[in-house]
Amino acid sequence: MKKKYVVSIHILVWIMIWLNDFLPKFIGNTSAAFTFHQPGSVPLIHYALVSLGYLISNIVVFYTIAYVIAPAFLKKQWLRASLFLFLLILFIPVYRFFAEYKVMLPLLGYDNYFGKIPDAYWYIQNSILYTVYSCVTWALIYFVIKEWYHNNKRKRELEKEKIAAELSFLRSQVNPHFLFNAMNDIYSLTLTKSDEAPGAVLKLSELLRYMLREGTGNLAPLEREIDYLSNVVELWQIGEKGSSFVDFKVSGLITNQQIAPLILINFVENAFKHGVTREALNPVHIEIDVDQLGLSFLIFNKKNTNLKDNTGGIGLANVKRRLELIYPDSHDLEISDNADTFTVKLRIEWKR
Repeated sequence: MKKKYVVSIHILVWIMIWLNDFLPKFIGNTSAAFTFHQPGSVPLIHYALVSLGYLISNIVVFYTIAYVIAPAFLKKQWLRASLFLFLLILFIPVYRFFAEYKVMLPLLGYDNYFGKIPDAYWYIQNSILYTVYSCVTWALIYFVIKEWYHNNKRKRELEKEKIAAELSFLRSQVNPHFLFNAMNDIYSLTLTKSDEAPGAVLKLSELLRYMLREGTGNLAPLEREIDYLSNVVELWQIGEKGSSFVDFKVSGLITNQQIAPLILINFVENAFKHGVTREALNPVHIEIDVDQLGLSFLIFNKKNTNLKDNTGGIGLANVKRRLELIYPDSHDLEISDNADTFTVKLRIEWKR
């Protein structure tokens, strides 16, 4: 909550306390301590000023305890806490005497002791105990609530920072293996002066631009994410010199939807790395279906049993963790790892 709103709430609460203190007394004219009113004086103002005089003392005590003494005790700053507690105990009767005998009695006609002169010890004790009864308990309750609120706020902020740092780290782990292969393939195309070389360079530049710009944010346009995947597929097929078979389909209306960037690439890279891509009858099947509520992603590939390493490595663990952090309650991931096939079904609900 912004500081100006907190200050406004505090001021409003104190005004309400002030009004609640003197208005009922004024309306019922129940304060017998008013011995006289000066000619032309307004009783409402007298009641209001007397109440304000006592309220000022309570305000000073309340905030001194809530913001100075209690925090000092909590931090074990015994000297600071003791010093301010002593000054507060000294302040209460001194202020009370000044307010009652130098302002309220001569200027407002308010005599709290009906012409009597109270015993000094009783007066000091009564002033302190009255103030303690009035606001010290509330000050301590307020301090406890304030500390609880700020501690929880700090925990939430630390958790957000931790999640942001973890997401940044996970994004930095996006497998660069494909990029190196793509650059090598483009280099080979340029050596043979292939007509596909300029288009491949353009696709690689678009791919890198997306990774460096949108790829570092929390969300990116869905259209750009799909374009990125399309470029990855086309670059892979160029590198495989036309002998790679990928069935890439996109359906649904794509407008201004947003998605976590680079959230699908690990599944695609995993299929290319560990799957069979050179059989026309068993293409890598990638399907993206977009609707009003979210996105459905399906990728299916036949396993390449000739590879010694037929696991997903850190890539799948990476994307699982990112999904947990970004879409904790709005995604459903199903991975089917069978003897001959590998299937991923992912459903992401749009953030609202």
